[in-house]
Amino acid sequence: MKRIAIFAVLICLSVLKQFGVAQDQFPNLLRHFQFIPRLSTLTQTGGFAGVHTEHRVRGTYDFLTSPGIWDGSAKFLNVDAWASVISPFPTPAYVLSLDQVFNLSGLTGEQLPVAAPFDVYSFRGTTDDGSRVRLLAANLGRWMYLRGETMAPEGSSDFFEYQLQALARQRPVADFNLDGFIDHLDLPHWKSGFGGTSLGAGDAESGDADGDGDVDGADFLAWQRQVGETAPNLLGVDLFLSAALAGQVAVTAVPEPMTNLLVALVLGAMSLVRIVVRS
Repeated sequence: MKRIAIFAVLICLSVLKQFGVAQDQFPNLLRHFQFIPRLSTLTQTGGFAGVHTEHRVRGTYDFLTSPGIWDGSAKFLNVDAWASVISPFPTPAYVLSLDQVFNLSGLTGEQLPVAAPFDVYSFRGTTDDGSRVRLLAANLGRWMYLRGETMAPEGSSDFFEYQLQALARQRPVADFNLDGFIDHLDLPHWKSGFGGTSLGAGDAESGDADGDGDVDGADFLAWQRQVGETAPNLLGVDLFLSAALAGQVAVTAVPEPMTNLLVALVLGAMSLVRIVVRS
């Protein structure tokens, strides 16, 4: 019954939006995220040599959202993330800047009206070399799933293209071994780093969950609160996201409802809320 009440409220909010209810009453929200390297991959393809190389992504970023009723916006801020080649053999000592590859700091996303239990933002833009960027960000509570790609300019053959599939968690992050599981295997990292310093945000492997530059009791407390938490299943999230995007076409194709229908929806939603409250 609670789900019915929530659905009824969402209907009311949607209807109020049709009548131009002001959105500035919703505050902006700034959150801090850290990539989970073992679940974050950047694939580089193309160029004259036909490169196909996979990279592991690590680092941090801030995510600013300006909420609305299904029409919010989002931006990436303070992106400090990079990707290094995945290989069992010695590799060149260079990394790719994720902010440069996808121009994350230069993109503005819009919230999509998808039928999903999480918010989805779509980002589009270009990079410094003229490549087109398409990126989706699905906000899964304290986790965020990123899926995107770059496309080389028309007629070019010497450009690299990139595909991103990554998972990040909101900080503090007590997943000290960055494997997507917060469990007893993370505790040795905290113990070995206790009392020492870290590189700050993004250095959870040293035992610094909150990114304040040291490893102390606050980081252990973060682990206690998060222990047992598991990263979302990426395959399931990816399939759900694709299905939600496919359903968006049907949603956006519906014409604007007439006023009498909107009023009927509001009255019906209010009735459902009353029923749930009384029960």
